[in-house]
Parts: sequence; structure tokens; C-alpha cells
Amino acid sequence: MKLRDSLILIVLSLGFSWLILQTTPAVQGTTTLKQSTVVDITKPQDTIHSVKGKKALFIGDSHTAFDFGWQHQVATKTGMSYLNTAVGGKQTTWMLETAKQNINSGFDYCFIYGGANDMAGNRAPIKAVRNIQRIVDLCKIHNVKAVVITGFDPLTCVKVGNRKAYREYPQRYARFQQLLIDSIHGAEVIKTHCISRTDCGDFLCHMTASGHKKMAAKIISDLNFAVLK
Repeated sequence: MKLRDSLILIVLSLGFSWLILQTTPAVQGTTTLKQSTVVDITKPQDTIHSVKGKKALFIGDSHTAFDFGWQHQVATKTGMSYLNTAVGGKQTTWMLETAKQNINSGFDYCFIYGGANDMAGNRAPIKAVRNIQRIVDLCKIHNVKAVVITGFDPLTCVKVGNRKAYREYPQRYARFQQLLIDSIHGAEVIKTHCISRTDCGDFLCHMTASGHKKMAAKIISDLNFAVLK
């Protein structure tokens, strides 16, 4: 073969190779594109649901007894009817007896917010927690959804000052709340540390209107309740 013919074949081979490279799909680029369009559909999404027409029972002490307080706002803003059995100054032992008298299958929800008076009375936190659990168990028997409220943060909201009788109260109340979060089963436990000191009306943090409004909003949000338009 002549030199000239050899050079022509080499040039043609190189050109053919270049053409193949240009027409071959970029596999790496395609893979990257596919990965970037993958959507994770396995993560559960919160669903807002209506409780309009449902019936709620409220059991508690003075923190739930305020007229037009958080309990009234939770019910009216979501369209629930309700019975409020809360009485100021009562402990969880009384709340348990009240639960026995009132919880029945006619209710859809039972909101339980207590323990402050137990802690102020030097009751062991675990004993009050056991009373709350018994109320939750009653709810389960009657197919009522139990919701346990922890209350405000006692370490930032309660200001005992020089009142010696209340010196251990904030820490005891904080231990009680943590036990609720860690040990209550069969209920939705909502940590309502959305209240600030400026929302408190006294040294024990009986809430003002702003505090009740914040607590109601927190509970509605955590339970994914639909608010009436």
C-alpha cells in the first residue's frame, strides 16, 4: 500500500471514531438528571382535619376554669361543643373522680390539664402522673381520644420570690411535666411551653387573656384541627 493511501485510511478512521463519540448518549449526565427528579413520597404528611360537631370534655383545675379561656377557644374555634368540669384548687385525685363520673362514649375528646395543685402541695410527681394515666385509661375504655396538656414552663413562668412554701414548686412541677411526656401512654401529650412570663397574671402564672390565646393556638396546631372560617 502506498504511503498516500495509508494516510487517507488513518484520517478516515479518526473521523469515524469522532463521529461515534458525538452520537453516543452521555450516560453519566442522564443518571444525574434522573436522580435530581426523584421525590420521596414515603414521608408522612400532616393532615388538617375537621372536628366540627365533635364533643369535648375538659378536666382540670383553675388553669382550665377561666371563663372564655383556652378550653373555650379550642372548642369554639374548631366547632366543637364542650363540657368543662374544671374547678380551681383541685388536685389530680379529684380530677380522677370527676373523670369517673363524666367520661362516656358520648364524648369524642377529653382534654386533661392538671397537677399544679398537687405539686404546690408537695405530692410526689409520679403519684399525680399515675392519676392522669388512670384518666387516660378511662378514656380508652369509652373510645374517647385523650389529650394531656403539660402547661406552661414553670421554670420561667413561676416567680416564687421570698415565698418559702413554694420554693421547690417550680422544679417539682417541671419534673411532673417531664414524667407526663416520658411515661403517659394512650394519649396525645402536648408540651405547651408557648407561654411567656408576660402572659402570667400572678406569681403562679394563672394566665391572662394573651396566655389563653397562645395555649389554644398551640393545642389546635399540634392536633392539626381545622379552624372554622
